[in-house]
Amino acid sequence: MSALLHQPAVLLFTFVLMILFPLADAFVYARLHTAFHVYLWNILSLWTLTLIAIALLYRDGLTLAQFGQNLGVYPRNIVGVVILVVAVILLNKLQKRKITPEQSAKQFENIRKLIPTTPAERLAVIPLAFTAGFCEEFLYRGYLLNIAASATKSLWVGLLLSSIFFGFAHLYQGRKAIIGTSIGGLVFGLIFLASRTLLPGQLLHTAMDLTQLLALSKKSRPQ
Repeated sequence: MSALLHQPAVLLFTFVLMILFPLADAFVYARLHTAFHVYLWNILSLWTLTLIAIALLYRDGLTLAQFGQNLGVYPRNIVGVVILVVAVILLNKLQKRKITPEQSAKQFENIRKLIPTTPAERLAVIPLAFTAGFCEEFLYRGYLLNIAASATKSLWVGLLLSSIFFGFAHLYQGRKAIIGTSIGGLVFGLIFLASRTLLPGQLLHTAMDLTQLLALSKKSRPQ
């Protein structure tokens, strides 16, 4: 895997994933006007990045299984499921914490263009959530965590760096979203390291995005 670090194409792609894509994503998000267009952009951009990463890995004789896209092994899966359950409980408690109306309004405004308002948009949330769950977990936990760990010779530094850049990828949602998603990235990273498979994190990520967006959609409807 360390041989990847000597490949110019891999280094360029990693730079794009860590820096250029979040900046471009924030730029495009600010200029899109409907949730459907935001969904389309996210789906196309994330799958493009994912397919490029897969192509780079296969070009060097590596497989998706080596980067966590596998079923895992029995003992580690149990640990991963335990962390998954604890993470869901803690995240639910954090979401239910009391916030001021001003904080709630600001958070809502930052993600307003992500909230589906029509039946077609609510249907489109399903492929969006699957794309975010599958692609982001593969890109930031499977790919970037391993690349960063290989570059720094430390799995824990790799976990920290991949989580920070996962947070930065949500720049378009504002500063607090960067911090919150970085913490979420640490949780997803721990699930991955414990189970050695991306599947638990991908399922959790998909479920969280789907339920949150649909809940916000219902909350935003006129009473």
